[in-house]
Amino acid sequence: MDDSSTGSGEAFTDWHDVARRVLAETSNRTGNHPKIIGISGSQGSGKSTLAKILVGHLIQGGAKAEAVSLDDFYLTQAERVTLAERVHPMLRTRGVPGTHDTDWLRGVMADVKAGSNLITLPEFDKAVDDRSGQRQVACDVLVLEGWCLGVEAQSDSALVEPVNNLEREKDPDGQWRRWVNTQIRARYTRLWPAVDFWLQLQPPGFEQVVQWRRQQEHQLAQGVRMDEQDLRRFIEHYERLTRWQWACGPRMPGLHIGLNAQHGVDRVRVV
Repeated sequence: MDDSSTGSGEAFTDWHDVARRVLAETSNRTGNHPKIIGISGSQGSGKSTLAKILVGHLIQGGAKAEAVSLDDFYLTQAERVTLAERVHPMLRTRGVPGTHDTDWLRGVMADVKAGSNLITLPEFDKAVDDRSGQRQVACDVLVLEGWCLGVEAQSDSALVEPVNNLEREKDPDGQWRRWVNTQIRARYTRLWPAVDFWLQLQPPGFEQVVQWRRQQEHQLAQGVRMDEQDLRRFIEHYERLTRWQWACGPRMPGLHIGLNAQHGVDRVRVV
């Protein structure tokens, strides 16, 4: 493992430094260059910003690169309403495994790996909480970012106790979290081997997740912005698996990127 920290060794001052490190690490590896680069991190950690900057650097290096968010693969609002009626009311809220179109995502990943000329990607509009269309792109490198990218299923014993008020009040018998866990095991873990290189962004604590997600919300128009109570309840849907991913550690090969409370990069570690 290589370790570079702000203040000792090589300093990483912004996402451009991280992007350059990614290109250096991937170009030094034997075999083919990565076709799929995965960026995993909690809400508000900077995944989409890093993805956009990384794509820019890849294009400058001669690649045809595109970025897409796991969020773009959310099921439509109508599909989630049906899930809420048939399985559990909490599935009306987008976010957790089971609320994505994993068949579409698996097809996209397979197309990229096969070198297809055109890839069809969905688009999701969070302001209206629904899919807004799709786009066709030509790419030989796909940067895929998502808050639960790389997530693994938990043990049955880990699901017994609620992790927050949302689970205590809305999922007291654990039906929702068991169903989500089953979806991870059946539909998500089989996707992760297609990712060639991983970036995991980790804040110092969950309080930063709330703070940074609040900052994102304040960038939306007043009429579609969640109030503080709704925002905290929304974030609680993500808390269990966010903490679980931190406990599991980073996927390999890739970079583990430690963030500080000021949203800066403290440490970049090769894994």
